[in-house]
Amino acid sequence: MTNKILPTNKKSRRGVAAVEAVFALPVLIMAVMIIMEFANIALTIDMGEAALQRAVQQFRLDDSFGDDAESALRQNMVDASHGYVKQENIVNVSIEEFASLDAMGGGSTDEDNEDSEDEASSNNLPAWRITVDIRKDFITPLSRLLAFYDNDFQYRYEQVLSYLPQEED
Repeated sequence: MTNKILPTNKKSRRGVAAVEAVFALPVLIMAVMIIMEFANIALTIDMGEAALQRAVQQFRLDDSFGDDAESALRQNMVDASHGYVKQENIVNVSIEEFASLDAMGGGSTDEDNEDSEDEASSNNLPAWRITVDIRKDFITPLSRLLAFYDNDFQYRYEQVLSYLPQEED
């Protein structure tokens, strides 16, 4: 008995390639969509961080710690993001004011100690904790395909604004 190799024809090879493409193409498409979503999330986080930094700088320069500070900070973020973060993307802006950095950390002030009363009064500079929540839609239908509840992601930025006390020689 001799082993005969069956002749392969072009039709059977094209059929195999088509079947392999049918299995590989959805995986490749999903991989591209995942890469696009990660790029969108990274760009949103970076643009939001840069916009918040710029808004806080403008906030500090304008000395706009008044009643409309949250709306001013929101508008400064929108202006600094070059149109990438819009008003509807900024879900929450919270500005908490504290008497000092120590009060923000929950520690006791040095006012209790009699010997450091003068030092405590000079170190009690105000501090603010700024929290901004951004919610942005995904750009591909991948989240709907994977049955996520929402079609968006949320990111929270926190910034502390204060003046560090100067040490005297």
